[in-house]
Amino acid sequence: METLDKGLEEAKTITKKLALEIIDGGDLRGFANINPKIAKKLDADIGSIVIFEDPQSSFWGAAEIRKSDDTPENAIVIDTLVLEASLLMEGDQVEVTLYDEDMLALEYVEFGLKPLTEDANTEDLVTRAAERVKGLENIIGGRLVYPGMSFNWPELDVKVEIISTKPELAGKSFAKLAFEALRERTGYQFKTVGIATPFNAVLCIDTSGSMKTTDVPVQDIAHAREGLKDLAGDSPEVQAFLNRFEEGKNVSRAEAAAMAVLLYLAEKVGRGYGEKVGVITFEKEVSEMTFLNSDTGEVQPFVECTGREKALGLQIISTHVVDKVEEGGTLTDMGTALSKAHEIMDEFGDPDKPTMLIMLTDGMTTSGPPPLKILREKFTERNKLVIYSIGLGERSEIDEELMLAIAQYGNGSYRHVDNMRDLLEWYGKLAGEFAVVIRGSEHPV
Repeated sequence: METLDKGLEEAKTITKKLALEIIDGGDLRGFANINPKIAKKLDADIGSIVIFEDPQSSFWGAAEIRKSDDTPENAIVIDTLVLEASLLMEGDQVEVTLYDEDMLALEYVEFGLKPLTEDANTEDLVTRAAERVKGLENIIGGRLVYPGMSFNWPELDVKVEIISTKPELAGKSFAKLAFEALRERTGYQFKTVGIATPFNAVLCIDTSGSMKTTDVPVQDIAHAREGLKDLAGDSPEVQAFLNRFEEGKNVSRAEAAAMAVLLYLAEKVGRGYGEKVGVITFEKEVSEMTFLNSDTGEVQPFVECTGREKALGLQIISTHVVDKVEEGGTLTDMGTALSKAHEIMDEFGDPDKPTMLIMLTDGMTTSGPPPLKILREKFTERNKLVIYSIGLGERSEIDEELMLAIAQYGNGSYRHVDNMRDLLEWYGKLAGEFAVVIRGSEHPV
């Protein structure tokens, strides 16, 4: 009976919410210190998570707690980085509550990078972040993260923001950033926020006979189609091509790929940076598209994405890809396509500018050198490269293991799509976003 009375008495002392004053504790490795008596009132122990929130501004943060007899009973001593991320400061009065949900195990994190100075705003910001990721791990590794959290990375003079995670952190939910565990899973990615990073690109498109298959449904792309029509102006060839994409009908995989490339080029033109885009088609034979430079009159294996070049580029691409499929054989040579992509990158003449390579196929490599062998031999400098691979059509027909390995070698990712909406959405996103995915130190061989 005495034990029961004691338990009831302790239960009465447990408080759901306490008003405490913030003290900036400096580097506490992401923890917050509270007095043991306060911990008891909150029914919290070492390792428990507390949420602290200013009811006036609604600014809030969270931290794992440690008990300290040196902490005043009316205060909570918070790690500086955690405090900065919450936008609260020393002296603020906050309501402290115990978080009693389970922490999520993260499989993927997308970090946004926002330069704090003009000097930090460079084309290779994402690349530099990937090279110096150990510095970020030292800052935030092992700490709690939550949606929208941001903090400074002094080494690069940028603010880092948690943009998205898998699984998604919604509301007041938390996870610990375990970088080693992330690398063993999907990885984590850097992208710029609030600024644009100019980058060149090479788009490799499978034009083997299977790309004639008419199994790609057209759905929810009216806006993209009309935008391309406006960009094409009075080019009858491009207008006729775009008219094939009627809502509710199917188009061939080749037509879908060609329209995706058109959208990519249009997005590049809209950015206005004069970025260079090369286009390669591959089946048994590998071909590069050539474009006339209106300034020099020379033929070059890429189009410069400026307004005056747009109509010519759209016309060449829309006809070339579909025509190549009509000629296409039954073999697929990805390895030689990658080798040709490397040649075009050299012809860009921009060694300091990042480059994106996108490989689209509906099948598997059936001729030529092994793609990963070519990557290892020719793409040895990967710090300014990202590779995305896309599987289009029936999943059972695609060598997804190879496509994933190609993407992982180039710090990118693989995605399967089977409809026009998803294909255009992905190409449109990639046209404006140079982001690298960080995984384990070992790459596929």
